[in-house]
Amino acid sequence: MPQQPPRSIDELRRWVRTRSPQPFDDADVVPRAADRAWAYGRDQYELALLGRLVDDGFAANRHVHYPRNHGRPAQHVRFRAVTTAAVLVTVRVAGRAEVSVRADAAGPASLATGVVVVGDDLRFEVPVVGTVVEFHVVARTGDAPALGIPAAAALADWAASVDDGPWESIALRPGGERPPHLEAPGHVEVAVARRPDGLYDAGAPLLGTPVLPRGPQPVVGSGESEAEALAEETDRETRHDVIRVEEGWATRHPLGFRYLSIGADAAPPEVRVRAEVTPIARPGAFACSDDRLTRVWAAAQYTLRVCDQGLMIDGIKRDRMPWAGDQALSTLANAFALGDGGVVADGLVALGRPDHGYVNGIADYSLWWVVNADLYVRYFGDRGFAEREAAHVDAFVADLARFADDRGVFRPEAQRGGFVDSGPGSVFLDWGLAIEHGRDPVALQMLWCWALRSAARLLDRVEHAGAARWSALADLVESTVRSSGWLAETDRWADYLGADATTSSPAPYANFLAVLAGLHSDGVPDGVASSIRTGTAGTPFMTAFRLRARLAAGEHDAVLEEIERIWGAMLDAGPGTFWEEGPSGGDDLAMYGRPFGRSLCHAWSAGPAALIPEAVLGLRPLDDGWTRFEVEPRLGGLEWASAVVPTPLGDLFVHADAEGVTVQVPAGATLVRGERVEVGPAVVEFGAIPQR
Repeated sequence: MPQQPPRSIDELRRWVRTRSPQPFDDADVVPRAADRAWAYGRDQYELALLGRLVDDGFAANRHVHYPRNHGRPAQHVRFRAVTTAAVLVTVRVAGRAEVSVRADAAGPASLATGVVVVGDDLRFEVPVVGTVVEFHVVARTGDAPALGIPAAAALADWAASVDDGPWESIALRPGGERPPHLEAPGHVEVAVARRPDGLYDAGAPLLGTPVLPRGPQPVVGSGESEAEALAEETDRETRHDVIRVEEGWATRHPLGFRYLSIGADAAPPEVRVRAEVTPIARPGAFACSDDRLTRVWAAAQYTLRVCDQGLMIDGIKRDRMPWAGDQALSTLANAFALGDGGVVADGLVALGRPDHGYVNGIADYSLWWVVNADLYVRYFGDRGFAEREAAHVDAFVADLARFADDRGVFRPEAQRGGFVDSGPGSVFLDWGLAIEHGRDPVALQMLWCWALRSAARLLDRVEHAGAARWSALADLVESTVRSSGWLAETDRWADYLGADATTSSPAPYANFLAVLAGLHSDGVPDGVASSIRTGTAGTPFMTAFRLRARLAAGEHDAVLEEIERIWGAMLDAGPGTFWEEGPSGGDDLAMYGRPFGRSLCHAWSAGPAALIPEAVLGLRPLDDGWTRFEVEPRLGGLEWASAVVPTPLGDLFVHADAEGVTVQVPAGATLVRGERVEVGPAVVEFGAIPQR
């Protein structure tokens, strides 16, 4: 007897959970300790977390490829707070600190004689309520200045001055005994059983530390594939040093793996793995009558979930660092699958302050950073982020505009510390896309135009004067590409400015980026649609953006067919998550000239988490944070489909079948359907959806 489709949010989440590769229960995830609140200077937590992830990634893996031009935290920060009670205060210091108080306008008075140092703690007595306490914290080598404040510390109105800059109000970060940038966002214990063939199978990829019982020193191997777990150590991507711990033995670094191998003399029947996982209070969900499509969505969600490590990292095995282009895609997936806006905001801050050069050493990744800032505010509704970051975004784009000529053409220059695999001018765009030196790729100009429009929208939200400047420059860029990059005879975009139809291949990048940049808001021309339809992209990252452009062209059924073909093939081949690069028909584990170089759990491949509910249910925000949204189901050959989107306003639920559509609109949100407007909280029903 066919199973009845889920008709409620809880039913839908349970339905998706049974089809997910996730090998643990959400109820078992332990969040990071929060018995203290930690003070950082503005941007310092994000930069410190980025630095820790980069350092950990280089330490754990043999073949890390990450530009070291990222920003670093300041070496000294001044903190200021006001006392709310006359009590004994104990503050944990990350670094070394001096303390002073100011009871009136006369200036600071030293408390040095009254301060007791106990390990990393400073203890002193506050003389009166309303005393201003100042701390000057100098970082230890390679770390960030921070203060840990217990709940009973009776200190409020925190502000910080970074490197003697202006005082700025700061929000405190929850944490435990150590500064939170040094800790995983959460963890869960996973029991991994030994199979008859001797391998241990976690059921799906994890980022975690295996803990082995006491006994002889074990020899550990791991891999996202069985072959890598059994390979020679020098062929593996990850190092497998083991250290003594209280329970026995553990690997020195967390491993990104599904499979473990352990030397026969030390092979217990079960291994406990402490997996690093972010708690997600309200996960998104999607299911439909096509169970394979449901499983693709669930695998995309889990792929993203396991890469959510405080910042959204590239992958769990080799590149455990964030990349700005990947994050523009994962932000969209996150909005539907996880609802974790904090990881997006922290990633934007961390990546948007490179020490020198472009973000990640790639010119177009600086453009993706700007695009992502706008996507974040649209999907997560964080106006406070726009207000805090407006001046920085304006200055960031102004720095990029130095490389635009008088026609607005973006011609970046190669810079010190750039990404070594990028093309001329530190331009990457995508794997396998060769760029001719001395020519202007139309795809790059489309991304430049998209970034300028994104900056203008973000700045306009907070009435920043830069909005008009970047909107005008975007108009100029659009005028230039229309005059020098449009092939009227074929109704599509050229590969390079100034090219003609006889010398320009129908590569899809310029065409789908033109759609996403808004150059075809009145309808996608046939030639553009054909180029996007017949062309291919090198990676699941760019393939997802190409498919978003196909959605804009109204090709919803075709998008689902491509998802099932491309991502379904990865699902069939294992290990349960989605890959850095899709199956090639050859050795699908090899990449970069190494036998196991391909990442099989890669955040930039989570695009179906957004694409599928958009294609099937027409779910999209019309205003920031889903305050206005639309639902336009197109079931095609599906009998039914359901989704829950974890919006900032609450859970948005949709169920559609041949009998009709039901939408649960959260409070503060408005459903727009043609002339019909429904304000939440409300349950809205409308007519049957035709099936093909």
